[in-house]
Amino acid sequence: MNFLPAHRLRLYRNFKAIESHDFHGLIRFYEQFEEDIRALDFEEYFDCTQAYTLALFHTGNYGKHVVMCDHLLELIIMHNIDTWGGEDVYAKTLFLKAASLFQQQEYPHAEHVLRELVKIYPSDRVPCRFLEKCLLRQRPSWLMKTRGATVGLVLLSAAVIAVELFVVTPFHEAWIDPVRLLRNVLLGLDIGVFVTGELTHALRCRYAAGAFAKKMFCRKYKA
Repeated sequence: MNFLPAHRLRLYRNFKAIESHDFHGLIRFYEQFEEDIRALDFEEYFDCTQAYTLALFHTGNYGKHVVMCDHLLELIIMHNIDTWGGEDVYAKTLFLKAASLFQQQEYPHAEHVLRELVKIYPSDRVPCRFLEKCLLRQRPSWLMKTRGATVGLVLLSAAVIAVELFVVTPFHEAWIDPVRLLRNVLLGLDIGVFVTGELTHALRCRYAAGAFAKKMFCRKYKA
């Protein structure tokens, strides 16, 4: 059995004495004594590094968190770690990395990480739902054109309303009904185009995420 030297044992003990929810305290301690922490045995070093990485996520340090996630994933693969603290640490790290990328609005990168996670755990609905959400945030060109069309229709409707109020109603009463009909048609068309575009995008994203998960499930379990 290997025992840590007294000063390294004291360092690890002091780190573990910090409350697990004191994320700022964990970050300060780790960054202050990072070189000494690196000198710990692997189990102690990994324990400290995993806690530090999690603290970065919970304090919104998403850029640093992504970097540390890559380091953790490398350690997990190199040392063949299946679980840590009763959790699938590989899946957890991948998921939180995707969450940090999502928070930084790096949606294509987050999508890539989530697809890798779905490949490994295709029966888990959580990463699949997250993948769907990530796809939703990536607005394709056709959706932006649809939104542009809705803005154009709103402006056209506003112009028709202005004409109705300031020209037709005071001076051309015979045209009131046709102009009101045109106004209502434009407003209805505007709402219809907007709803159709958003709903189509949402359904496409749900289908894409579900189809990918199903494909990975079949590849993994029915090959």
